[in-house]
Amino acid sequence: MGLKGRLMELLRAGDERALGALASEDPRAVRYLLGRLWDPDAELRRRAARAIGVASSSRPDGGLELVRGLMWGLNDESATNGRYGISALGEIGYCNPEMIAPFVGPLASLAWDDGLRLDIMRALARIAEAAPELVRPVCGLVLEHVRMEDKTERRVSQRLLDVSGGIDGA
Repeated sequence: MGLKGRLMELLRAGDERALGALASEDPRAVRYLLGRLWDPDAELRRRAARAIGVASSSRPDGGLELVRGLMWGLNDESATNGRYGISALGEIGYCNPEMIAPFVGPLASLAWDDGLRLDIMRALARIAEAAPELVRPVCGLVLEHVRMEDKTERRVSQRLLDVSGGIDGA
């Protein structure tokens, strides 16, 4: 079985440990996993994002380039839909907080976008699980855009506050 087949088998089986190990061993796997971030199955997308996070921590230079590319995909000039890459940014930040640190502020600054806000808050909450000190300073910026009448946004924003330890200076 080829690399693509093995990755799909691991994604479907939910074997995140083996998936992360394979992605760490073979850089070609990350390219394939990036494509799975747009899979119609939300669980496969989540597993792919986690494996990308693990792989990025084993290859910091490649991981940093990946973060830059995923952030570029959120830029209007990129002419792409970078929304699904946000979960990978969260996983990269969870696995390697130092790598994501310079990008936390720029990611949070996009919370004004209704189509990205939930994914941004989820990614920031994931990063905060490993490094709340990186996320706490940007919580206020993100939360000023939350539509409190939206139950999901309210719930996700509360999770973000809980794992980050609140808002700096509040």
